[in-house]
Amino acid sequence: MEFYTHEKITPSTTKITNVGDVFCFLVEGNDSAMLIDAGIGAGNLRDYVEKLTSKPVSVLLTHGHCDHAGAAGLFETVYLNQADWELASRHAGIEMRKSYLSFVLGEAGRELTDESMCPDRTAGYLPLTAGQIFRLGGITLEAVAVPGHTQGMTCVLNREEGSILFGDACNPNVFLWGEESSSVEEYLETLENLKRMEDRYDTVYLSHAVTSVDKSILDGVMEVCRQIISGKDDGIPYSFMDYKGLKLAKNVTVPGMRTDGGLGNIVYNPANIFRKKN
Repeated sequence: MEFYTHEKITPSTTKITNVGDVFCFLVEGNDSAMLIDAGIGAGNLRDYVEKLTSKPVSVLLTHGHCDHAGAAGLFETVYLNQADWELASRHAGIEMRKSYLSFVLGEAGRELTDESMCPDRTAGYLPLTAGQIFRLGGITLEAVAVPGHTQGMTCVLNREEGSILFGDACNPNVFLWGEESSSVEEYLETLENLKRMEDRYDTVYLSHAVTSVDKSILDGVMEVCRQIISGKDDGIPYSFMDYKGLKLAKNVTVPGMRTDGGLGNIVYNPANIFRKKN
């Protein structure tokens, strides 16, 4: 099985596609490199990255889910927002990663052995905070906190190239239903904060399915939030792996393609629409 492929998408950035169709992004400056996300952790991601760059590599995890933190155990220097440390410790282990690959790959995923998976991370993480800056030499990356999908969810702004990785924070099919997720009401407030900085980027990158999307997706997802809150969304029954009772806000023809032609969608838990009252 071929675990990784890659494509140069800008002068500084190489997209690495993991088995299971999840993306990592290797960003290189003149002095060092940053790997944004560590994928599902099948195959040896470190060996693959070291064939792409000779520069010292650090890792920035956008959040702690298994398909983004899976190969973190292969690297020494790994940053993750502290709000997701506990999530990563229970979600990014080998068994969870194998279960995920069995779901997305079917029989091919079920045939994967422990030996084909990266080891679990035992070394812990370095703190990642809102506004944290990483200077790679001619390339500056800035961490942007966007809690919602998870509480530690982080977008990454490339200042020089005017691009931002939204990843799972805001995409055509935002998952907003796990116990680690914000309510729809809280998530909308987060996106309103993100909206205030949209003049700092022109290009939006994602972590699944398609590499980039128009920046208007932010407005689209915000509008979907408002429809859910007001009870005016489509409320299509939805399930994922063993999770049942979820709702898809807007009807689709195929995943990511809304029947009304709009951009952005949300899978949510009907019991977690409004902020919890103290």
